[in-house]
Amino acid sequence: MVRALCFDLDGTLGGYAGGFGSFLAWLRQEVAPDGEPGRFVEVMQEELRRDGPVTLETALKRTLLRLGQRPPLDLGATARAFVRAYAEDVRPAPGAAELLARLRGAGVPLALVSNGPADMQRSALRALGFEGLFDAVLVSGDPEVGARKPAARIFSLACSGLAALPGETLMVGDSPASDVQGARGYGMQAVLLGPQAEGERLGVPAVADVPELDALLRRRFGL
Repeated sequence: MVRALCFDLDGTLGGYAGGFGSFLAWLRQEVAPDGEPGRFVEVMQEELRRDGPVTLETALKRTLLRLGQRPPLDLGATARAFVRAYAEDVRPAPGAAELLARLRGAGVPLALVSNGPADMQRSALRALGFEGLFDAVLVSGDPEVGARKPAARIFSLACSGLAALPGETLMVGDSPASDVQGARGYGMQAVLLGPQAEGERLGVPAVADVPELDALLRRRFGL
């Protein structure tokens, strides 16, 4: 039986339309135009994927310090501007808004469980208009969360926020390791948004897109 649902954000309910590599290249031109492009992107990606509290500003500051550069005095304002620009170019997956609204209307407890900087993920969620559809929002970069999927902590917080047992909670996401194996390791059920063959390898249902997920939820789980 499933009585509560958790969703990943990027690659599942929506995503950045411009290509994240291009976003980081644009950011480098603004804060470190004389630096080595490849090294900046590499370090920045590492900092964005840190455990613990993470925002775009903190990731930028750590990146510049690791590269031997002094962070500019207006780094905070620059980071906020880039967070806004990122959110403006986030697009929902086809069918995502309709599915969430249907589940919300049916009274199904819903949580968002996402890896990433707190400011970027929450701004993206607001821009998509999805924020009010969730009973709990868990972003790894939030100070209260501080753990990335597949860590058990973030799934534990999600289940607590939903007042649901792990065994009756279903995680939906596009990452075999972070979403599927992380959730199942905590005792949750899972659905992969991805290839059927990968789902079979993991022993979970797999769907190609959100409309197919909607059909699966209705048919298999009665949601």
